[in-house]
Amino acid sequence: MNHSSARRLEILSVLGLLLASLFWGISFPAMKLAAGLPTVYILAVRFAAAAVILSLAFFRHFRNFNPNILKYAFILSVFLFLMYFLATVGIKYTTSSRASFFTCMTFVTVPVINLIFYRVKFTRITLISVLLCFVGIFLLSYTDDLGGFGFNTGDIICILASVAAAIYIIQLEKVANADWMDSILYTIFLIAFISLWSFIASLFTGDFAKGVNDTTPFLLGVLLFMGLFCSAASTLLQSFCQKHVPANRTGIIFAMEPASGCIFSLIILGEVMSLYAWIGAVVVMISLLYMEIATGRAEEKTAKLSPTTDKEG
Repeated sequence: MNHSSARRLEILSVLGLLLASLFWGISFPAMKLAAGLPTVYILAVRFAAAAVILSLAFFRHFRNFNPNILKYAFILSVFLFLMYFLATVGIKYTTSSRASFFTCMTFVTVPVINLIFYRVKFTRITLISVLLCFVGIFLLSYTDDLGGFGFNTGDIICILASVAAAIYIIQLEKVANADWMDSILYTIFLIAFISLWSFIASLFTGDFAKGVNDTTPFLLGVLLFMGLFCSAASTLLQSFCQKHVPANRTGIIFAMEPASGCIFSLIILGEVMSLYAWIGAVVVMISLLYMEIATGRAEEKTAKLSPTTDKEG
């Protein structure tokens, strides 16, 4: 594949990851609409619906079954479930603004974990993008109750949620291009396992029975919407697109999730965004634009100097 084709595929993959972030962002107001239902029950039904929809739509891919697909879907589903579960628990012990800020720290935790454990150094582009993202997410999450530099229990739990998400992103990058990988079948197994862990958790907490009793036709529609778009489509896009985008950049791209969540909450729920939030959303978008433009220029420069183009992470 020549440089221009590779770059075109990379840009399409970045757009796919941005679309996944938008789908995850719309899950915030959707979760608000279903706020009367237990959260673990919501996750169980949402991911079960996604698994069923994908299985019916792509049943032919079961012919490509490989034990490694099932193995890695099983292992990596644990980290995604932990991310959702820890974020849910953490918000109970801190303010919503602090929870939003600390849970969305993957743009920092991904490159830090890569640096410590895999010796993947920060590039200048990554460092500038991370700093811009940090400022943007802080402004996006800022309220008067965000003040103070100490950490409470909820903050630490939310940071652990971002670490779980970061580990998932990094490990997915390592297997996404394997010869045995079928991204669609992997996504079906992954989502099914997340649903299984959520069902088990809801049974232990007694939330499953309560959720069934409280689910109205409208709320069931909301859950199915989240299953189709916020789980099935978004996870499938990540499984496909992360093959062509390094983990460090993926973590930064996913900073669009809270920004889009705020905007969708404004449109759907009529919530009000502060001036700080608007500025923060713009800064996050600037960080993404800078990363992609700077990366493209760096890759073009590398292509001119050498026939082999290395991606910048």
